[in-house]
Amino acid sequence: MLADRISERTGELSKTDRRIAEHLLRHRDELPFLRAAEIAERLGISAASITRFAQRLGFDGYPRLQDSVRHELRTALAPPALPAQGEGRFGRLWDRELKNVEELRRLPEDLLDGAARMIAEARTVWVVGGRASQPPAGILAYLLNQVRDRVRQLDSTALHEPEALLDVGPGDLLVALTFRRYSLSTAGVGQLFAAREVPVLLITDDGNPSLAAIAKLVLRASGKAPGALPSMTAVSSLSLALTLGVVGYRGTDRLDAGEELGRALHAFED
Repeated sequence: MLADRISERTGELSKTDRRIAEHLLRHRDELPFLRAAEIAERLGISAASITRFAQRLGFDGYPRLQDSVRHELRTALAPPALPAQGEGRFGRLWDRELKNVEELRRLPEDLLDGAARMIAEARTVWVVGGRASQPPAGILAYLLNQVRDRVRQLDSTALHEPEALLDVGPGDLLVALTFRRYSLSTAGVGQLFAAREVPVLLITDDGNPSLAAIAKLVLRASGKAPGALPSMTAVSSLSLALTLGVVGYRGTDRLDAGEELGRALHAFED
């Protein structure tokens, strides 16, 4: 650890070195992002002094000192190891669910933010999901309706009841959810919206549904699970993340108004 290395070499450090050491320990969390020149400017010394200090601590140079601090911070922030799972009936399921969510964490922030912005700025948000994707589509539509107006959910009957689609127009957005096995009705709705020049935001797994070819943006959430039934854990978490992203653009006015109205109508058990 950086503090240990400094402590071990206290007697070898010059007055300038001690100033550097004190500053680095005080700002340890910032070190992965600070260039040697920035630290030197703060302390009114040369960048070469930072390099020599790192070498006195046993590093090849300041970048290697940064690498060491990055490792320290990752270790300090890492969650404690999970206890070993037994060989019970549900152990494999919990392991797979954790992996699904961990894969979700690797989605780029700018990709998620772009999707949230599309949802926030659309005139009307249409949400569709068929078969196994219908329940998570309902969750997404429910959450979005809490934070913005004009959210409408479609189901597999949409192609056979075209009246539901009469209000589709410019500025709208279709959020389509489809997981293996991919629903033909969801693909049909997506193609209809695309033909009307309405952008499609696709939420799917790691496969290749036909909608991926026409979607403006694709978000992938693993639905893997032991056995034939798909997992909806990751897509449910993704729905919550997107909704919170929308709040960042539209604020909490609708959410607050809904809470106030619910209390006025005694809708909740307090």
